[in-house]
Amino acid sequence: MRGLGLLRDLASEVNLCVGVLSEMLGSSEDRAVQLDALDASEARATDLHYAVLTHLRTSYVNPLPREDVYTFSRLLHEAVEQLSGGGILIAHLGKRHLSHRAAEQLELIGRQTELTTEALGKLQRLDDLEDVWLDLVRISKRAHRTHQTWLGEIGELNKAGTIIRHRSVAYQLHSCSQSLRAVADHLGRVLVKES
Repeated sequence: MRGLGLLRDLASEVNLCVGVLSEMLGSSEDRAVQLDALDASEARATDLHYAVLTHLRTSYVNPLPREDVYTFSRLLHEAVEQLSGGGILIAHLGKRHLSHRAAEQLELIGRQTELTTEALGKLQRLDDLEDVWLDLVRISKRAHRTHQTWLGEIGELNKAGTIIRHRSVAYQLHSCSQSLRAVADHLGRVLVKES
């Protein structure tokens, strides 16, 4: 089904953004190339989101209710936007380095994205989804705990400006993780509703 393929393409954009942000964390050089890549990914994600909407409005047979497919699309689109915003904030840090928690959070977001992509591939076979859903919930909880630990460490920094910058990046990445957690929550609703 084309709609599910578009959702998987959206999840691929989230994964691409995770890779770009990882590059940004690994280097304090000019980040213009990475920012351009994030902008391009956000533009593709917007096009894919609109394509999902158009497909849902023009197709008559869908493996899931249209509202569910649209919700998945909206949440994945938000995740790309949030990662793109995170890239802008990281670029403003200049040569300042972030805590290793940023890389840890990105790794967890990447794992959430992989599981989301796997789940989207199984939406036509709901019996195979429960284990993936459970893994998504577990990873989401780990991401939340990592965020809390990171905030605690940020509170130990000395300068107010540094604290604000680091908290901004932490909250931006947390927002992305929460969007992916919302995908898992909605997946749970679909499992209950369609069982």
